[in-house]
Amino acid sequence: MSKVIDEFRVMKYAVLRLDVMPKTKYRQFRIDGNLYDPVPVYDMPQCVAIQSEEKFIGKTVEFV
Repeated sequence: MSKVIDEFRVMKYAVLRLDVMPKTKYRQFRIDGNLYDPVPVYDMPQCVAIQSEEKFIGKTVEFV
């Protein structure tokens, strides 16, 4: 699991900077019990993106 340390918006997407990225493969993210499909992100280390309007700073991300 990782923690969201920063975030910013790109249109309808939330780009989340995490403290630690997983070393195993994953298909979805679970945040506050909700599942999100990943959106491809390039050249942004420690970042993942999801389609959401919510705020995520300080929340825990589980990779499933």
